[in-house]
Amino acid sequence: MRFLPKLFLATAIAFWLFQNPTSGKESKSPAPSAESAPSVERETTVTLAQPVITVHGVCEEAPGEKPSDANTCTRVITRVQFEKLMNALNPAGQAISAKGRQNLAKTYAESLALESAARSSGIEDSEEFRELIAWTRLRAIAELYRRKLEEKYRSPSPEEVDGYYQQHVASYERVKLSRVLIPRQSGTSGDDDEFDRKALEAANNARARAANGEDPELVQKDVYSALGLSTPPPVELGKYGRANFTDKEGPDVFALKAGEASPVEIEPKNYVIYKVEAKETLPEEEVKTEISHEIWQQKFKDAIAAITDADHFEFDEQYFGGRMNTPLKVPLMPATPPKR
Repeated sequence: MRFLPKLFLATAIAFWLFQNPTSGKESKSPAPSAESAPSVERETTVTLAQPVITVHGVCEEAPGEKPSDANTCTRVITRVQFEKLMNALNPAGQAISAKGRQNLAKTYAESLALESAARSSGIEDSEEFRELIAWTRLRAIAELYRRKLEEKYRSPSPEEVDGYYQQHVASYERVKLSRVLIPRQSGTSGDDDEFDRKALEAANNARARAANGEDPELVQKDVYSALGLSTPPPVELGKYGRANFTDKEGPDVFALKAGEASPVEIEPKNYVIYKVEAKETLPEEEVKTEISHEIWQQKFKDAIAAITDADHFEFDEQYFGGRMNTPLKVPLMPATPPKR
C-alpha cells in the first residue's frame, strides 16, 4: 500500500505542474517508461540515484509497523523517484517549468510529513480512510485505462488516413469568396416593411450584376448608396469550407463554379449574395495531421462509449430524483459562418 500517498497527490498536485510557462532548455518529450528518467529534458548534474528531497523527522514504515522514533528518521526521495511521480502526473509529456517542479516538491514533502503524523494518529484504521482509498484507487485505475486507450488509437495508419480523406474529401473543399450584403432594416425609425421591400429589390439587382461579372465591391457600394446607407462592408471574405455555412447556404455556394454568384440568401437581418472567386481541394498531405486527430478522437470516443453506454447502468430514480439512464448529450459545436 506504499503507493497510496501518490494517488492522493495525483489530483491535488497535477494542477501545480502547469501554473507557469516553460522557458530555457525545457522542452516537451515523450513520457518515458517507469525505469527511465523524466519527461523534462534539462541540463543537470544531479544523478538519478541522488536525493532531491530530504524530509527530516519522517520515518518510512510499512503499514502495521510500530512507529519509530521520529528524531532518528530521515525520508529521502531520489531524483528518479521524484521524476517517476512527475511522469505519472504528466502523461502528455508537457514541459514543466522550474516553478512547477518546486510546487510539486514542496507539496510532496508537506504531504509526507502529514502522512507520518496521520499514521501515528491511527487514521489509517478509520472507515473514512478505507472508503477514500477505494474511491481513489477506482479513479486512478479508470484514468490509467483511459490513457491506455488514448495511446492505442493515437497513431492511425497511413491507409486509415487515406481512407478517411477519400470518404470526407468534400470537407476539404475550399472556396474563395466575395460577398454582397444588404441589410433588411434601415436602423432608423422609418417603415421597416417598406425598407425590406426595397432591400430585396436591390438584392435581386445586385445578384444579377454579380452574376454578369461586375466587381462585387462596386455592386456593394451602389447598393448602399441606393438604400441611403453609409459605410458599406468589405466584400472580400477569404477562404471557407462547408462547415462555415448554414445547411441551406453551403450547398448553394459549393455548387457554384469559379466566377458564379449564389442566389439571394435570405437571412433574418440581411440579404446576401456570395460570389465564388476560386475553388480548391486541400491536398491530403496538408490535412493528414488533422485527419489523424479526427480518427484518434473518434476511435477513443467509440471505445469509451462501448464501455460506458447508458444501457450498462441502472439508477434508482426515486433516490436520485429523476431519470439518469439517458446518456448526457454533448452538444456539437455550431458551424461558424462568415462574419456578417
